[in-house]
Amino acid sequence: MLHVWMEQNLLLYGMITAGILGIICIVMVDRFYSRAARDLRRISDPKGKWTREFLNEYKLRKTKNQEINNPEVFIRTQMVRGKILGISLPRWKQGIGYSALFSFLLMMAAVYGTYRYEEAELIRYQYVLVGAGIFALLLMMKQFMGFISKEDMILDGLMDYMENTSKANAPDVQVEEVKKQAKEELIERVTAGIQQTAASKTRFSHMLTPEEENIMREVIREYLI
Repeated sequence: MLHVWMEQNLLLYGMITAGILGIICIVMVDRFYSRAARDLRRISDPKGKWTREFLNEYKLRKTKNQEINNPEVFIRTQMVRGKILGISLPRWKQGIGYSALFSFLLMMAAVYGTYRYEEAELIRYQYVLVGAGIFALLLMMKQFMGFISKEDMILDGLMDYMENTSKANAPDVQVEEVKKQAKEELIERVTAGIQQTAASKTRFSHMLTPEEENIMREVIREYLI
C-alpha cells in the first residue's frame, strides 16, 4: 500500500495539502487577533463580533453586580469562546499544530518507503525537502505573525478598559452613599421634631410609642424617596 501511494505521489500531495490547511489556519487566527486589536482603538463602537460579545458580557455582569476577581482569566475565558467562520479559536490553533505534525509524519513515512523499496536518493531528498520545508514554514509563519504579542496586547487593552470603567463607576457609588446618609440624617431630624411637638402639648401622655415611631420613620422615608 505504501509503495502504491509513493508511486502515485499521494504522500507528496498529502504534505502539500497539510501545508495549505495549516496556512489557512494561521490566516484565520491572525484575522481574529487583528480584528480584536483594531477594536481596541474604537472600543466604544467595535466592529468585530467577538469584541461586541465580550463587552456585552462584561456590562451584563456589572449590571448584576457580579464582581470579576480576576480580569485576566475572564478575558482569556471569553477569548476561548471566540469563533471564526463558526469554528472556535482553539480549533484553528490546533489545526496549525495538526497540519505541521501530519506533514512531518507523511515525510517520515515517505523516507521509510524509499529505504524499504530502494528508491533513488533524489526521491528521498525530495520528500525530506518538501516535508521539512512545510513543517518549518508553518512554525515560522506562526512566529512571524506574532500571535503571542497580539494576544498580550489585546489582554492588556481590555484589562485597561475594565479598570478604567470600574474607576469611573466608583464615584457614582460614593455619591449614592453620601445621599443615603444625608437622607437618614434628615429622617432623624424630622422624627425628633415630631417627638418634641407631641411631648410639648400633653407632657408625656401622648409621646409616640416605639411602634408608632417606626411607622413614622417608614412614612417619612417613603415620602423622601
